[in-house]
Amino acid sequence: MDEKILEWLLEEDTPEVRLRTLKEYLKLSDDDTKVIECKNKLLQSKVYERALKKLEKEKPWAKFDAIMAFAEWGLTRADIGSDIDEEVFSLIQSTGFKMLCGEPYLLRNLVKLGYYQVDIVKEEIGCMLGRIKEDGGFGCISSNKKINDPKKPHKSCARLTVEYLLLVAELHLLGIECECESALVHYFTKRNIFYRTDNRETPMVDVMLETFYPSDPIKVGVQNIVYALRVLGCPGESEAMQAGYEVLNRHRLDNGRYLLTASKSVPAFKAGKVGEENKWITLYAYMAQ
Repeated sequence: MDEKILEWLLEEDTPEVRLRTLKEYLKLSDDDTKVIECKNKLLQSKVYERALKKLEKEKPWAKFDAIMAFAEWGLTRADIGSDIDEEVFSLIQSTGFKMLCGEPYLLRNLVKLGYYQVDIVKEEIGCMLGRIKEDGGFGCISSNKKINDPKKPHKSCARLTVEYLLLVAELHLLGIECECESALVHYFTKRNIFYRTDNRETPMVDVMLETFYPSDPIKVGVQNIVYALRVLGCPGESEAMQAGYEVLNRHRLDNGRYLLTASKSVPAFKAGKVGEENKWITLYAYMAQ
């Protein structure tokens, strides 16, 4: 990464980006002075205050968004304190993790926040990863028989499988190698990550070719997908990863920064304006190298 780009990511006015950069790009430990100072600044910021208010709302999806924000910023349950435990366990109790198509993403965020060793979380992860299909993906969970008739064979759902990829990547970062890891990676590499196996010109899901961010349970951008595969050990020189970098670099500017091309109308947290260079996309792009 060019020094000027790194300085941009480490700017003091975006402590959430700075913290993730310090911890995951520069690999500084939690007891490093720079990390401690940045974390304290983030915990006193307006952006953190807004997320905390979301966490305390009764609506499950508001809590989901707050949990995602904290995880993306590089915070942990220890950083946030007892407030988050109460809300996380309340969410688990009220939903049983079953948040439509959002369960694997919720589990990914909980792992990132430091909840993997909690029995109920660990057991749910083991149960859900055990449902991997023969093709290396995960099946649609819809109860609508028109789109998911249990009496008929179905291929895996690409949208859901991407979420499990992110979950397994986070577990890998903790030193936990799941049994399904190689099959899940192969699901993506055999199709050059994004494409249908019967047509290498057609993406499984259009948004996979965009830098969509912050992620939505059914909308995950190229930067998160390529990063997760790199974490899981896919060689950068492989055909699949080269295809991934080619798509990612479609959104690279001449100055080495990357564009945000799409986002939710009401995102989990403010991450920048669509159509402009973006710190989060840039950080993920360089972590994926």
